[in-house]
Amino acid sequence: LLKRERSGKLNMTAGKNDTENNAQFSILDYAIDEGLLKREGSTYMFAHDRIQHAAYSLIPESDQGRMHRHIGRLILEHAQDEMLDHVLFLVVDQLNRGQKFITKEKDRMELVTLNLKAGEKAMSLAAFISSASYLKAGIDLLCNDHWEICYDLSLQLHNLYVEAEYCNGHFEEVGHAAGVVI
Repeated sequence: LLKRERSGKLNMTAGKNDTENNAQFSILDYAIDEGLLKREGSTYMFAHDRIQHAAYSLIPESDQGRMHRHIGRLILEHAQDEMLDHVLFLVVDQLNRGQKFITKEKDRMELVTLNLKAGEKAMSLAAFISSASYLKAGIDLLCNDHWEICYDLSLQLHNLYVEAEYCNGHFEEVGHAAGVVI
């Protein structure tokens, strides 16, 4: 399985069988020979960020969000429980970029919860801007009657969002967000 890390690196892990892995490596080796990718162990990265941007620009805009959602789902499905914390930001970033393609309520609520987890983790790392961003994304994904349907989750999101924005010095937003809770 080929995974894209937050840094733009690609990491090759075990796939369905050796033939599949050999085909994947063969394709990547060609890109290395052409100077598009670099390889360090099982990690592949673009030789330059402009190459990454050029490759991304080849994906039609209408497909980009769907692709981000698919990548996020693949990483989430293949990440072992104990490894989820290590790829949480990557998964949530990918899923948030593809959130408009979520069709099932269960998937939307899962993303809300993942945004809360990412917001909590970012907050614990004193990354208050990132924390506020994840928490706001989670709040924006809540349905209109979220206070009746998922009160505890809504309260956690809003309270932590207020705290993150306070730490960011965005006091006007703190007042607005706190007013929603009160």
